[in-house]
Amino acid sequence: MTTLLAFDNDGVLRDESVSYLRCVRETVAFFDKEMADSMKTSNDDWERTHKILHQRGINAQFKTVKRHFQNLYLGKKRDYTGYINNEPWLADNLLLAKLAKVHPLVIISGAPRDEIRYTLKKNGALDYFDMIWGMHQCEGKKEGLELAIAYFRPDEICFCDDRPSPIKQARIVPHNGLKVYGIIPPQENNDWGRVLEEAGAEKVFANVKEYCRFLLDNLK
Repeated sequence: MTTLLAFDNDGVLRDESVSYLRCVRETVAFFDKEMADSMKTSNDDWERTHKILHQRGINAQFKTVKRHFQNLYLGKKRDYTGYINNEPWLADNLLLAKLAKVHPLVIISGAPRDEIRYTLKKNGALDYFDMIWGMHQCEGKKEGLELAIAYFRPDEICFCDDRPSPIKQARIVPHNGLKVYGIIPPQENNDWGRVLEEAGAEKVFANVKEYCRFLLDNLK
């Protein structure tokens, strides 16, 4: 029996919360100096950054906002010299190696694939993953899981994510062997576990290391 292990990336394998938030704040501050000290929280992507500026009456083009964000995150030459290097690695490579010996491992993420590959390689984990579906390879976790199912034809799939929306998407994927789990990201507390359970997670784990140990103990 083939069991496919599908991982989300951000908040599960790497902690991007601080670096992304820093990019959001500094990008907003670059276009709106008054916003620099007043902004406390934000979603951590290009679109949210652009919306914040639009709400503040700053009519910067999306591509301009995205370019400045990426200058901070990847470096002006896109040479990976930016804040991406400040992201803690959350996984235990010894656990990933044990899982990869028995099961195919994949990543399904809303992040760009090149950035995911860089993070995996930087942390010595690239060889453990058979495939990566990023933001340009699939539109959401549902499509990513469907692509993974079509490619690997697994009897069973274990998917984990740290947010309720992807968990809800995964629950409607038509596969009888699909199990969906929640991972509490570093920036959240245990209350987040209830949010993931309400979204449909069968079980919630404090971190990806605990999840990997669970898989090693329970998968055949």
